[in-house]
Amino acid sequence: MELVVKQQIYYSNKQLVPMKEVAESLLALEAVIRHSPQVLEALFPGTTIDAVDVFIKELRSESIWEDVVIKFVFGSQKKFDQFIENVRERVGMDNIVNNPQLLSAIILVLILSGGAYYLGKDAPEQRATIEANNNTIINIGAGMVEMSAEEFQVVVEAAIKDKPKLAKDAVRVVKPAKLDPTASITFSDNEKLQITPEAVRAMPRYMAVQEEEQFIEDFKKIEMELRATDLDSTKRGWAVVVPQLSERRVRLQLDPTVNPEELYERRKFTANATIIFGHDKEYKKIPKLVFLREIVR
Repeated sequence: MELVVKQQIYYSNKQLVPMKEVAESLLALEAVIRHSPQVLEALFPGTTIDAVDVFIKELRSESIWEDVVIKFVFGSQKKFDQFIENVRERVGMDNIVNNPQLLSAIILVLILSGGAYYLGKDAPEQRATIEANNNTIINIGAGMVEMSAEEFQVVVEAAIKDKPKLAKDAVRVVKPAKLDPTASITFSDNEKLQITPEAVRAMPRYMAVQEEEQFIEDFKKIEMELRATDLDSTKRGWAVVVPQLSERRVRLQLDPTVNPEELYERRKFTANATIIFGHDKEYKKIPKLVFLREIVR
């Protein structure tokens, strides 16, 4: 037996988005949706979902419109009937089939929770922006299933078995919207079920280098401690410690506009920089490479 739920996702980019970005985000969205059966089983105890299949019904550009069909597969009529009864008792069937906004809320909470997890504790302002957006969605989802916001959040987050994997996929889902600083991502044609432009900008960027997941953040007026210099090269032999982020020594690369002589006798300085991050074995965010854009003082 199957339960079919439709989702419409709208990226409000004003410019055309490269096909590669769209394809990657769609695959990531499918991966995020595959976490939803665990959440539904937690929200509706006694429910067992054997599988979930995701299909594209329609894809439109310039702005990106994605019409997605999600099929939850139940191993038997008994399991399906149990799910229907559980849902009917709590929210009514109209809220999950004819009005798919409960599933939209669950997917959005998964994406935003994943983004916050990816950031860790090292980017508090960005994380706070994402969590503020997430709290709005949590309140909407909680109201749909007659739960408190705290209970809904605990149930959803406890159902996530692989948080690092979800975090990687969440970043990829949002990536096309990050190409436009004003873009948002809206689900089910409901402006309240939205990843806001502020949250989109706060989500980390990433790039894959040598099969290692990495992402990029820009920093203004961040303090650094110079640990190694090489006046013969702006790319090799330089190293810094960025105390705000880590005590570990990190390779430094100078922008062509930066005069190496300005750094030669400095112990500490403040700068504008772009920093590439990776993760250690415990998935803690660590700086890998610092691009020095401008010396502030």
